[in-house]
Amino acid sequence: MSDTPAETKPSFRSDVTVELVKHAAGDSDVLWAARVSTAGEQSLEELSKDPERSKGLINFLMRDRHGSPFEHNSMTFFISAPIFVFREFMRHRVGWCVAGDTEITLQSEAGDLHGRTIADLYRLRHLGPATRLREPESVGGGHVRCYDEDTLTAQRAPIVDVIESGVKPLIRITTAEGRTLRSTVDHAVLTPDGWRKAGELAVGDAVMAAATAPHPAQAPVVPGLSRGDDASVARPDSIVSVVDDGEEMTYDLSVEGPWHNFLANGIVVHNSYNEESGRYRELLPVFYVPGEERKLVQQGRPGKYEFVSGSAAQQEITQRAMEDSYIQAYEAYQQMLAAGVAREVARAVLPVGLFSSMYATCNARSLMHFLGLRTQHEQAKVPSFPQREIEMVGERMEEHWAKLMPLTHAAFNTNGRVAP
Repeated sequence: MSDTPAETKPSFRSDVTVELVKHAAGDSDVLWAARVSTAGEQSLEELSKDPERSKGLINFLMRDRHGSPFEHNSMTFFISAPIFVFREFMRHRVGWCVAGDTEITLQSEAGDLHGRTIADLYRLRHLGPATRLREPESVGGGHVRCYDEDTLTAQRAPIVDVIESGVKPLIRITTAEGRTLRSTVDHAVLTPDGWRKAGELAVGDAVMAAATAPHPAQAPVVPGLSRGDDASVARPDSIVSVVDDGEEMTYDLSVEGPWHNFLANGIVVHNSYNEESGRYRELLPVFYVPGEERKLVQQGRPGKYEFVSGSAAQQEITQRAMEDSYIQAYEAYQQMLAAGVAREVARAVLPVGLFSSMYATCNARSLMHFLGLRTQHEQAKVPSFPQREIEMVGERMEEHWAKLMPLTHAAFNTNGRVAP
């Protein structure tokens, strides 16, 4: 048996944790956002009124799929779950996104900067090994230029994933120095006053962008940055225009911490999921083992299969095999760390059943889309067949949201749980 200290001996869980850590979300947010088209700034009076009086409007917006009024709210969840849940979770995000032609600043190990569109990065990462080989480390490989949010100095961080997020409405922000950002209204943008949603910004506000180099002639030319920008320090750039910009396919990056941001057309933006990093801390040995209620056996062919409870023998072998594998993997991890191997290398031996934690921020519209895909419900018009573990996360997120926005939640159910 292992000599692993008691505080680092593997432990096993069959549940998940979902906590609502902060929010700015209520049914009245849907109403003032909807009524601005006819009432202008007087629509803010909805914040002091009882939203129950206008539940018919909320139902109408949901039924006819007028989705944008459901975006002007925010919820941040702390989630603790197995890594395989997060990998699936991130592929169903629909909130913070940028247009496919947005150029991302990559940085090589030597410090050289290079630009690629986020759509190209998605294709490079997801269309097979032969495609990925054409993106060498000399032009950035899988690392982006990001920023220390305390000092505003440039850093380098690996890309965890590139996500295709679906067709979404966009706005276009243009700055005094000629930068443009085409994003969803929810995408977080760094400003001199901290992180703000793109849709909250107006002419006269400023965004943080790559700074101008002292010697412009010597500065690298990076797509998305003005000639003379070296991107080494972020500084303010004033907004001169904010306009609607149609709908098209959108994308997002997931960037490893501690700073989860990147340059999009030279403007500092954030990703919507911040996950615990195995580069900066030793990972604790908490692993997922299915509980007795978890159905283990798949029957039928793809598209028509179902899951049924396993036998006692199947339950026993599942628990034993998983626990033995976890213990062996964590012992190897500890041995590598003790030998001086970097955490970011040693973590490669750990399985996806390891528990991790992250913050996930979304609005009601994006959460409804997620719930429609990742939960089963008797009122759903379109059936979904999620893996049980991610459904557990979805169910707990829905419980919190239903308390914050009961009228919106009721309209979601009444209209077949289809996101507007």
